[in-house]
Amino acid sequence: GINTIMLRFGNVYGPGSIHKSSVVAKFILKALSGQVLEIYGDGNQTRDFIFIDDLIDAIILSLTTNNFGGEVFQIASSSETTIGELKDLIIAELIQQGIKGTSVKNVLKRVGDVQRNYSDTSKAYNQLGWKPKVNLKNGISKTVSYFLNKLYKIDN
Repeated sequence: GINTIMLRFGNVYGPGSIHKSSVVAKFILKALSGQVLEIYGDGNQTRDFIFIDDLIDAIILSLTTNNFGGEVFQIASSSETTIGELKDLIIAELIQQGIKGTSVKNVLKRVGDVQRNYSDTSKAYNQLGWKPKVNLKNGISKTVSYFLNKLYKIDN
């Protein structure tokens, strides 16, 4: 008799993720500390990223929308981004905010690494009225600003 909803999140990133070991947080932290960004394999593996504010909106909608007990919803961007594209976005944003000289190297592909990860969020849109609002470029900009502010007390 308990109505439950399951939300399956994409790769969550954004302000507050400074202690996560996600690829976004890892790349930003390594770049800011002058370490080399390591990309496993050729960087063509894809992930579906979701900005934290969009995730919170989905959680609130799932708690306040009636008659969906037992349903499963994908919460992501419905967009595949390669790790190489992500690296390019992060480096471009770092440069925009005055951080230059980020080094990148490709290392051996990890055994068992997922090549493609993509979520179809149409059910969340059709039944909950949810869709992500923050695109990856803007989300990365907000995330880099947050990391700079947290680590160096720089307000951008």
